[in-house]
Amino acid sequence: MAENKDSNKLIEPDNMGRMNDPDGSAFIDGICGDSMEMYLVIENGLISDSKFFTDGCNSSRFCGATAARLAKGKSLKDVLRLSPADVIDAWGEIPGGNVHCAILAVSTLHKALADYLIKTQNG
Repeated sequence: MAENKDSNKLIEPDNMGRMNDPDGSAFIDGICGDSMEMYLVIENGLISDSKFFTDGCNSSRFCGATAARLAKGKSLKDVLRLSPADVIDAWGEIPGGNVHCAILAVSTLHKALADYLIKTQNG
């Protein structure tokens, strides 16, 4: 992740971006006005690629990047076990203390996984 020396400058995480034709995707509007999108590619029951996009602040970017990174390489079951606490623990502290951003990121991740599961079960 890019280092942020100026707290007013938005960071640009490596895994921030949109995907065309992901296996699962989701969009959620957060309580703070930030929105988050999550995109998943799933192969052989594992998350082989994950990206996120947000129009939000650095806290949303840190949390989205972390949730997407934590999901990558994990089984679907392990991704379902990820919690906002896991995102917070990955950093030790969320910039700005915006814990709701961790909740937004993990909720969007879980919704993207649900999108995949619904698509595959309904053929």
